[in-house]
Amino acid sequence: MSYDLDEDILQDFLAEACEILDLLSEQLVELENNPEDKNLLNAIFRGFHTVKGGAGFLSLSALVDICHGAENVFDILRNGQRSVTSGLMDTMLRVLDSVNEQFQALQRKEPLIPVNQNLLNELQYLSKPELDNGHELISQELNDAIEKKSETGGAVDDISQDEFSKLLDELHGSSQRASRRNVKLSTLKDSTVKSNNDNLMTEDEFEELLDDLHGLGQGPKPMLAPGTSISEQLEPTTQLKKIQVSETTVRVDTSTLDTIMNMVGELVLVRNRLLSLGLNSSDQEMFKAVSNLDIVTADLQGAVMKTRMQPIKKIFGRFPRVVRDLARSLKKDISLEMNGEDTDLDKNLVEALADPLVHLIRNSVDHGIEIPDDRIVLGKSRVGKVILSASQEGDHIELSITDDGAGMDPNKLRKIAVQRGLMDKDTASRLDNKECFNLIFMPGFSSKENVSDISGRGVGMDVVKTAINTLNGSIDIDSEIGKGTKITIQVPLTLAILPTLIIGVGKYPFALPLANVNEIFHLDLSRTNVVDGQLTIIVRDKSIPLFYLQEWLIPKSDSIKESEGHGHVVIVQIGVQRVGFVVDALIGQEEVVIKPLDNLLQGTPGMAGATIASDGHIALILDVPDLLKQYAAIFRI
Repeated sequence: MSYDLDEDILQDFLAEACEILDLLSEQLVELENNPEDKNLLNAIFRGFHTVKGGAGFLSLSALVDICHGAENVFDILRNGQRSVTSGLMDTMLRVLDSVNEQFQALQRKEPLIPVNQNLLNELQYLSKPELDNGHELISQELNDAIEKKSETGGAVDDISQDEFSKLLDELHGSSQRASRRNVKLSTLKDSTVKSNNDNLMTEDEFEELLDDLHGLGQGPKPMLAPGTSISEQLEPTTQLKKIQVSETTVRVDTSTLDTIMNMVGELVLVRNRLLSLGLNSSDQEMFKAVSNLDIVTADLQGAVMKTRMQPIKKIFGRFPRVVRDLARSLKKDISLEMNGEDTDLDKNLVEALADPLVHLIRNSVDHGIEIPDDRIVLGKSRVGKVILSASQEGDHIELSITDDGAGMDPNKLRKIAVQRGLMDKDTASRLDNKECFNLIFMPGFSSKENVSDISGRGVGMDVVKTAINTLNGSIDIDSEIGKGTKITIQVPLTLAILPTLIIGVGKYPFALPLANVNEIFHLDLSRTNVVDGQLTIIVRDKSIPLFYLQEWLIPKSDSIKESEGHGHVVIVQIGVQRVGFVVDALIGQEEVVIKPLDNLLQGTPGMAGATIASDGHIALILDVPDLLKQYAAIFRI
């Protein structure tokens, strides 16, 4: 579809309106829980009104029609002429879905989808006041009162509610435009607010003024005293403040930010190389210059990363609707509590986490929370609780999904694993509770006998874990029967620059993501044990599988022998599992930029990419989860 308008204007409209629609989704669910919240009603009204205004300017009549209908409904609601019910909210959420479909068509440059006429008819019905025991409509008396002309002694003409509403529709644009009236804007301007930079009205104050002018169902406004101007009447209530006229924000294409971040990444590699050269140089002036460059580069890196950050509430905002719809379909009473919504995360990570979090939330609602009758029998509150939290822990973000539902039974999980041939009975019996909980991440594992189309513990959970591992993150489960389940996810703040531990295997450098490294130590390699055919070491009374990386990565070279004495051991952690890697050398810690592998190397097991180390050599970046999956067949992750 071709739109006869400036592409920049359309994109600005889409960006702004999409933010409003995301907020509306959260506000509508909140309104169902707080139907008497006038501020919330006004905010939703303004949201639909703003989208309608922009759509009218772009002559998008289908959008204007449905937004105008929704606007009328919320005007009735905030005037107290109709009450908020579950049925009404179902309709308004379907309206929001329809508006989102229209926006998706706009983004794809496709023709707008015609609005369902039945939905428009529902909006028209809901936009009328409720009947009060067969008597006249409540609004009739209000309309009669509003239509009465107020006599004033001044030169200012009083504008009624209907006239002002029609004027707003004319200014914002409507699909069914009323005949234009010759309104002298100069008169309105002179009689309200003086247009100088010292007395400008803030956006919030103007929205409050709009609410007053639209009417709150309190009858006609009092008449002005003779000789009193509108500006004098508004002055005590609006409290006009001085504000700056200049813009404080600017929209930037994300590809531009990606390009800048890539350039900063290259600068980081150059810095690492210069630092390496500076350490080997006796020139003090050069050392100072390189040290200053290190500081400036770190500051620049932090500033650029900050521009890519987004609050995680961008995806948290969709979960109230998800929980609300699932709870209604499953006939459950569930409350969702969200904490840490303002936690910032890299934009790419925010988008990548959306689907895994949706799946985990659906699991908690479908399989975690019991039905109300069962909860009452168990002595629990009828309303189940799901808590979604986010917080920054150092250079990582920690996300948790907690429910107070039935929890998971480790014995049941062991039994299912044996029944499905995932392991033998003896191996399953040796699993501790943590290891049992992690069984749900195995492909094809499900703890629910009757799998629904909503979710299934284990159905797709392996995909969730794979997605988290791809983000260099980890996922952990803790559960207690009858108490509930907590799933914790940890991901790095950004994917653009990766902190790593550079190790030497044979004559070649490799990079281990620092997020996977648990600890490093020297070990007497002769003090190892073999359990079930697997070489292990004992670390703080815990048996840990031990592998020689050289046997995996450079199999044709001479392997390290246990008789060689002491060696370097790197303990890596994947979820709750820990594994030891024997390496030839520990080179140091570096921040690196991940480069994609050449076509010949793409798909190589255990390789996430490549980078340039500080000594100028190319180092392969190891994908620890994939490495273990490919080579450690005996060890179950």
